[in-house]
Amino acid sequence: MTKELSIETIEEICGSKERTLFFLTWLKHDRNATKAYMEIHPNIKEKSANVLGSRMLGNIDIKLVAQAYGLDTHKYMKVLSEAMDASKWNDFTGEREADFKTIKPYHDKLGKLLGIETEQPTTQINLQNVINTQKESYKLDE
Repeated sequence: MTKELSIETIEEICGSKERTLFFLTWLKHDRNATKAYMEIHPNIKEKSANVLGSRMLGNIDIKLVAQAYGLDTHKYMKVLSEAMDASKWNDFTGEREADFKTIKPYHDKLGKLLGIETEQPTTQINLQNVINTQKESYKLDE
């Protein structure tokens, strides 16, 4: 379920009147940043409007942009739920079975969202440096 936003809320999220105007114009032009930028700045060339429109869109809160595409928390959770039930056809048994290769990244994401799993920090150790340091610390006076 998507809730409707007031112009004041959109302006608050966008952070400025210029971004709000751009965002609304972007929606008007079926999410085309180049056309939106050219409407706001009619004297600019299309190539420049392409770059500047993309930049302007990049400065707008991603949640607002995602909502314009119909992507929200509900959609995210629905896809996550469906992916957890991914299956594939097994040619050997002639039956459908769980597709763990597809499920694993979604399983990991769900585990992180629920706080069950965390990112494992990776530590790289230069073994030779450790050995050399240990050798130095164990050297006896000759």
